[in-house]
Amino acid sequence: MKKWRCTVCGYIHEGEEPPAVCPVCGADRSRFEPVVETEGEEVDQPVAASGPGASVADHLHPILAHFPNGLMPSVFFLLIAGWLFGRGGLDEAVLWLVGLVTAVVPLNLLTGIRDWKRFHGGVSAPIFHRKIILAVLLGLLGLAALSVRLFGGEGLYPVYLFLLAGMLAASAALGYLGGQLMFGSGHRDRG
Repeated sequence: MKKWRCTVCGYIHEGEEPPAVCPVCGADRSRFEPVVETEGEEVDQPVAASGPGASVADHLHPILAHFPNGLMPSVFFLLIAGWLFGRGGLDEAVLWLVGLVTAVVPLNLLTGIRDWKRFHGGVSAPIFHRKIILAVLLGLLGLAALSVRLFGGEGLYPVYLFLLAGMLAASAALGYLGGQLMFGSGHRDRG
């Protein structure tokens, strides 16, 4: 059986012909190339750069991407802990975390676009468009949440919580799409 590699994301497809659309990144059939295997060689998905040639700059986007993914669940943990134990000071910690997430979003977006162009040729595929839209949405929700909390008063606290929930959903969706892009749609099956 033939193997085809998506030149956008590195996904390997087995079949007589490439798929009409890459199931990982959404690139069309023209972005697939045949994989030539030598005897006994196994074809792997691409791996991130490592070793002497790799630098922090090569990994800046994945590093920054983990800020929202780690901090937004922490925001809700602290909100719940503050409510359960009557610790109002935790609300200030939440505000600082939301500020940090919001501050990281522009850097994350810029490094993500840089990596998209560098590693995926800037190919126009739905997965990249979704990630850009979600990143912009995350940043706007963060700005709105900060504005509501700092200038809105206690009456708008439910709106603040709603905006934080939107930030959590956007960061989770970004993480999910990033995982699909890096590891493929069937990455759970890999050991």
